[in-house]
Amino acid sequence: MTDTPLVSIALCTYNGAKYLKQQIDTLLNQTYTNIEIVITDDQSSDDTLSILEQYAAADSRIIIHKNEKNLGYAKNFEKAIHLCKGKYIALSDQDDIWALNKIELLVNAIGNALLIYHDSEFVDNEEQSLGKMSDVLNMYSGNDPLALVFDNCVSGHSCMFKAELLPQLGPFNPKLFHDWWIAFVAANKGSIVYLNEVLVKYRRHHEAITTILTANMKVAKVKQKFPELNIPWIEHCSTFKGKRQVVIKQVLDNYDKKGLKSNLKFFFFLVRYLKPLFFTKKKSDGSKFNYARKMAFRK
Repeated sequence: MTDTPLVSIALCTYNGAKYLKQQIDTLLNQTYTNIEIVITDDQSSDDTLSILEQYAAADSRIIIHKNEKNLGYAKNFEKAIHLCKGKYIALSDQDDIWALNKIELLVNAIGNALLIYHDSEFVDNEEQSLGKMSDVLNMYSGNDPLALVFDNCVSGHSCMFKAELLPQLGPFNPKLFHDWWIAFVAANKGSIVYLNEVLVKYRRHHEAITTILTANMKVAKVKQKFPELNIPWIEHCSTFKGKRQVVIKQVLDNYDKKGLKSNLKFFFFLVRYLKPLFFTKKKSDGSKFNYARKMAFRK
């Protein structure tokens, strides 16, 4: 590679000693070597800090920041990414396993997009496969943020984005998923692109932070009379002055939050925007139409 801009890896840690060494090894041994690993530790009480300090003493690409107080998951990542100096910023959880060519492939494929992300393999504590992200959701490439309003297919551990996006992100809402927000803003301000490669083994265990897979699995297991919307998330999206702000506000205006009435107007609205709003769902067009009908005509 003749052009090797600095890539920052934002790694947030909190009591992650059990799997941390394995993950850091995959970061340090990337085939793309012009990296910095910016670590913000959120008041760990186990051996996390001592492990980090050992690695930092051996490799100057590791920079450790110790939080004076516990910030929580989203705010810790917000701090980490704003400490990054690279042209590109990749997010890392503390217990995953990265493919050693992950950064190289992402840098080579991002092109004019503001954000790139890839497929992931979910594994348990013994690294036994639990399937792929693309088994659960359709993966979106493009510049329409509506595709990320009802569902989200971009997880933080899989994405890398250009640092020029940072000023657009604003403060993270600690009650919402920061990775959803980064992808939503990127689609508003430019485009996102999906790389059809499995580049992370994403560990799912009971200590892990709840993310997109867990949320979708919970929804799949709960039998509901009618589909619900994530109203706090959609309300947050509606505050962003982007390409589809008017349409997103129409979702909120037309949706009967209490589910007390049949809403023909909302149904016609959903049908009009069926393709982008329901893009990520692993359903046929007919099933998406029926899903929209159930969402509008609730009792």
